Formats: sequence, structure tokens, C-alpha cells
Amino acid sequence: MPASRSENVKLQERDVSLLVDLLESRVLSLDHIHTLHFPEKYEMAKKRVRRLKAAGYLTERPRRIGEPSMLHLTWKGYSALRTGGHVGEDAALSPQTFTRRMGVSAQMLAHELMIGDVKSAFTTAVGNSERFSDLNFDVWPRRYEFVVNRDNRRVTVKPDGHIRFVEKNDSEEFEYHYFFEADTGSETLDRVVEKCVNYRRGGYAVFCGGTEDEYKSHPFRVLVVCQSEKRRNNLAERLLQVDPPFSTMILLTTLADCVADTLGQIWMTAGSLKQGYSARNVRII
Repeated sequence: MPASRSENVKLQERDVSLLVDLLESRVLSLDHIHTLHFPEKYEMAKKRVRRLKAAGYLTERPRRIGEPSMLHLTWKGYSALRTGGHVGEDAALSPQTFTRRMGVSAQMLAHELMIGDVKSAFTTAVGNSERFSDLNFDVWPRRYEFVVNRDNRRVTVKPDGHIRFVEKNDSEEFEYHYFFEADTGSETLDRVVEKCVNYRRGGYAVFCGGTEDEYKSHPFRVLVVCQSEKRRNNLAERLLQVDPPFSTMILLTTLADCVADTLGQIWMTAGSLKQGYSARNVRII
């Protein structure tokens, strides 16, 4: 592409949305960008991404032949967002902090792409639903992390995502909140169970302006998406061994099921194991 054309790219509303998404997600595949910002327009997504790359707003992660295209935001892209007033003070980053944020290691890449898969699945499912609307799928922990008191120490809980959407029912609307954890299998089951236990301790109620004892006034559930059925089942069994055992607060599924039927009866609760695996299927609502 000629340099003169590259320099004259004018950011459109959809471009801004894409750049903000990359700032928050750190890395997205071309398929994610297509699903989130150019639904049913894959060729348009490819062409626009190509122009944004040539203009210096995006950069592509090095890849081997046959691997999917994975995109990062550049400092130029971030500066354009700041200059245009498209991000708030909670997204103010120095060049050094920005570089660290965009520096997704090879070890973390699968985890970040899994988050993108789940976000894309929820966006498609809610967008196609007449029952649900107004999805907000936030993946920048600094906006929703909270602190819990555990074993005489303060522990910061940093979920992989916070999901909010609205259910329409006749003349009423109900708002639902979920936290999301992407389990690629790289952490021990003990570590994943510990994360789940931390959600019980009223920290989110404090984050919302209440007290730990007011946790019932700030309801939420935790969605854990696992890479395999075996991992999901093992985690569910471990959650039943916690004292007191988990019942319905934690919902588990596999990545494949989440992508295929996000809002369907694909979610397992630890409590369902008491009735056998055949009784595991529930919806998140």
C-alpha cells in the first residue's frame, strides 16, 4: 500500500471500537475481530485490518505458516485513542506500561486467545437473542478486581472477565452479573479451587460499596470455561470437596460447548455431581 494512502487513514467509529477492544484484550485473532466488529463481513474485516496495520495503528504478532493472524495495538493506535478522547483516565498508560501490557508472552497467549473466544461467543449469542441485550464483557481486571480477607491476609481477586447483560421480560428488565475464569489447564486444580473459594468472601460486596455481610445484595455467579471435559469434571469434583462444598455458585463448561451454545444447557454445577454427570446440564440463567 502506498505510504500516502497509509498516512491518510481516517479512523471511523468501528475502527475506534476495534482499537479500544485491542487495548483491553491485549491480543485478538482476526477471527475475533471479524466476529466482534465485522459480523458476517469477513473480507471487509481483512481489508480494514490491513489498512489499519499499514497506517501503523495495529501490528501483527509473528507467526508460522498456517497459524492464525493475531493483532496487537501499537503506541500510535493508543495515542490516537487518547488524543481523540476515546479512553478514560483509568486507561492512562505510559509508553513503558503500554509496552508491558501489550507484551503477551508465548505462555500466556493461549489464555488470552481463550478469553477472546469466550467473549466472541457471548457477543454472538446475546446479539442473536431476543431475550437478552446490553452485553458488557469487560476483560481489563483493573476495573473490577476486588480484595478479600483470607487467613489473616488480604488477597486481590483478578477475574479474567466481568460479564453483565440484561434480560427483558414483558415490561421488566433484570440485570445479571458474572465473573469469568479461563482455565487452559496450565494451573494446578488447587490453584483454580483457591480462586473459586475467594469469590465467597464478600469482597465484591465491598467493591460495590457494601460490607462483606451484604454479599446477598450483590449477587453474581462465576463461569469457569475449561479446555476439556476431563478437566471440567475433575474441577467439579474438587469443588464438592471444599468445606462447605460448592453447589450452584460456580458454573463449569468446556470451551467447545461455550462456543457452540453459550446460552444453552451446557453448564455444570458441582452440586449436579450428586445426581451423576447426566444431570449436569443447566443454563446460566
